Amino acid sequence: MNALRQSASDRAAYTLGGPQVAGPLAVFPVFGPKPRLDYRAFVRAAELGAFVKEVESGALVTRLSVQNPTDLPLLVYEGEEVLGAQQNRTFDVSALVPAGERILVPVSCVEQGRWDHTRHREAFRPSPQAADPSLRRTKRAAANAAGRVDQNEVWAEVSGRLADHGVCSHSEALSDLYDRRRGELDPLGRAIRHVDGQIGALACVSGQPVALDLVSRAEVLAALLPALAQGYALDALGGTEPEPDPRQAEYFLRSALTPPRRERRTVGLGRAFVLGTQAPIGAGLEHEGELIQLAAFPADGSRRPGPRVARPSQQRRS
Repeated sequence: MNALRQSASDRAAYTLGGPQVAGPLAVFPVFGPKPRLDYRAFVRAAELGAFVKEVESGALVTRLSVQNPTDLPLLVYEGEEVLGAQQNRTFDVSALVPAGERILVPVSCVEQGRWDHTRHREAFRPSPQAADPSLRRTKRAAANAAGRVDQNEVWAEVSGRLADHGVCSHSEALSDLYDRRRGELDPLGRAIRHVDGQIGALACVSGQPVALDLVSRAEVLAALLPALAQGYALDALGGTEPEPDPRQAEYFLRSALTPPRRERRTVGLGRAFVLGTQAPIGAGLEHEGELIQLAAFPADGSRRPGPRVARPSQQRRS
């Protein structure tokens, strides 16, 4: 694989703002260079007719079809969740879908107990939440090591979260956890607001970085941030509340921007890459030398379990 490198001047163009804090959650806004490529977030493109559906020739757990009839490329973001059709999924990679085209994008199922053939032709709808950073890190670590996400590991992670939070879901859906805990998540998530010029978010839980989410356009980050913040908030439930550490956040940002990048197969426009070190773990997308997207997670993958409660019996798919 070819190595993709970012110059020191390019890295220096990214800076942190002051954190927004809500209990155990602190999110530092990231600012960066002016964008070149024009594109939309999927959630905005969906308002203009873009859609996600099951693969037409026969549904696949690990692939979805993204159709973009609009006049600009659209970005589906790693960790974004889509709801409906035969079962809920999250995107495994970020991908730029060209204007007027359709591509297949790798996904993972986050609803083990449902596979509804009667809804095969139904379009998915954008979810109000993204997967939490801990789950996204688990997926990314597997994909970087083996070239693909381990679906059984994803199901086990979702099942564990439901049990840890005392949520009974008949279809073992990650979305049910968010729905049942929305009253606790919203005060945290709504405290994280997009600010002018912000193109990224560096989320810390209990004083430790848990995720860096970066795109090249401020309006795209603004569209993504509410769902990402719900994921950050889920990781923060039950955490402690130390003072945010700007030096630690700065170090994590630089460590995510510094490593060499190994090129990977791309679906859609641009060049996909993974970070060439184990600290942090991450992947992203470039287009004609411009960093379009980057998601990075700490090498320490210990998951924040959230509140521990008595485990209800759960109805599983036979």
